[in-house]
Amino acid sequence: MDMSSISVNNLAKACAHSSDAVEWEEFLRRCTPLASLVALRVSRLWMSSPSPATVDDIVQEVFLKLCERERRILRDFEPRGEDSFLGLLRIVSASVANDYFRRISSQKRGGKVVTTPLTEDAATRPAAGASQAAQMRRTVLLSELDRMLRSAPEVIGERDRALFWLYYLQGLTAEEIARLPVAGLTAKGVESVLRRVTGWLRKEIERRRPEDQNESGQGKKPFCERNVAPIPDT
Repeated sequence: MDMSSISVNNLAKACAHSSDAVEWEEFLRRCTPLASLVALRVSRLWMSSPSPATVDDIVQEVFLKLCERERRILRDFEPRGEDSFLGLLRIVSASVANDYFRRISSQKRGGKVVTTPLTEDAATRPAAGASQAAQMRRTVLLSELDRMLRSAPEVIGERDRALFWLYYLQGLTAEEIARLPVAGLTAKGVESVLRRVTGWLRKEIERRRPEDQNESGQGKKPFCERNVAPIPDT
């Protein structure tokens, strides 16, 4: 069978339950370039000249993340469009890369690092079914927000998008972000960027609300409110 003809979505679903060497080789071939690109971009947020070895270490951790807890991320993945797994992979890679550098930074300071998990642990919730549904809604939301941010590069640049995710996904404070080489801003400047990006996202979500009107003419809640808590103020 020609593995190159299989979509990346179907390949991810196959690898969720298979140990076939050919399928996994193709999966790695398809996913490694994107994971490496995201790892490199995140690395440049934390250091001026990341080494290839650092990027390779992060990519290895990305695939370990995909395989942990019996490949839970792969098993829970549900396609939301053509090649939508790549959107999920981008989020996983960014999360792993930022956790990697936060861990190193904490070790240098002699402290413990507290990371923001990519998905919630079902054991911490009263109902496993509800937790799993919440995880999927959160993943869909993150993919949708990232797609929206990338759809307007003339309004939201790559740096500002990165600052947004460092704050909302990774849990860094404005002061911590301001100390990163990529920021080039004071803490107040970071807060200003976050307010602008968040305000733009809210307007975009509101603008798209008519698409979610039901047949009775009564609108549903905005996308962000239907899936997770609304985007907080900075």
